[in-house]
Amino acid sequence: MDVGDGMGGDRERGGPPFLRAARLDRGWSQAHAARELARLAERAGGGSARPGSLKTQLSRWENGHATPAPGQRALLAELYGSTPAGLGLEPAAPAGPGGTAGAARTGSATGPGDRLRAALDRAAALGDTELGLLREQLRTIVALDARLGTAAAHGPLAALVEQLRDLLEHCVHPECERVLAELLAGAALLAGDQERDRDAPDRAWIAYGLAAGAAHRAGDRGTAERAARRRERLRTELDSEDGGDRGDPADGPEVERYPARLPVTVELDGHPAGAAAGVPLRDRLEEALQEAVVAHRAGRAGEATGAAARARRLALRAGSARALAVLARLGR
Repeated sequence: MDVGDGMGGDRERGGPPFLRAARLDRGWSQAHAARELARLAERAGGGSARPGSLKTQLSRWENGHATPAPGQRALLAELYGSTPAGLGLEPAAPAGPGGTAGAARTGSATGPGDRLRAALDRAAALGDTELGLLREQLRTIVALDARLGTAAAHGPLAALVEQLRDLLEHCVHPECERVLAELLAGAALLAGDQERDRDAPDRAWIAYGLAAGAAHRAGDRGTAERAARRRERLRTELDSEDGGDRGDPADGPEVERYPARLPVTVELDGHPAGAAAGVPLRDRLEEALQEAVVAHRAGRAGEATGAAARARRLALRAGSARALAVLARLGR
């Protein structure tokens, strides 16, 4: 089994939502995961790829730029103690007649009606306890994002957004639907911010649209307006790109800063996160980046160099490809 072969075709969407999360849950860097994967491949009798090349492959798989081949999926599943479906690398096996996965393997594959029934059952099982757990999950991800940025929180957030979307689509209880829509609005709004960090404005636009739609469904005008303003900011940045200077923070009309609080959807219990978590990493990065841009344009080289150095450190920590691209255009 050669993990160095079969890079797979290009993907148009983001990477598997659980693949990066599985690695981060273990506290592993991509380099460490690549070394472990190389050991597994060697034990399987076909490991010819070096850890360095595997690290590149892991990055491409996690970012959705390539799809692991079947043999690679099996090794990844073994590495993380999961299954290919559990890592989001292939569709989950449908439940069999006895309620266990694997019906397709035994020849009694379930049909669309069975899958719909299962989805409706999951949504119907939501009560105050389950909704509270989902709320707390979002709160934890928001706090992680505030402290460590997109690099640490992107995988868990992407998985949560998909989970909330599925539950909301199959929920028939009005009050439960409202709460799910509120949670999805907040999660998708943050997902848009993260995709902007990743220099993926197309995905950010879609996420902000999802946030606006969910907010309208929940009757949450504030979040809907925030999503609309974030979309306007993206459009302004694209207009700046046409002018040859894309994404500089000082360009375009005034837009809201990232709030130093949890999204409104997780403030329902009255506990803002500003005091606990401090100023979010994304806010500090935007401030340093704007200082660098303004100083650079004013010809204050020393000040621009210092601000750019701060912005670079924060961008690397947060995983903000957009900020690094802005600094590169400034020659800093």
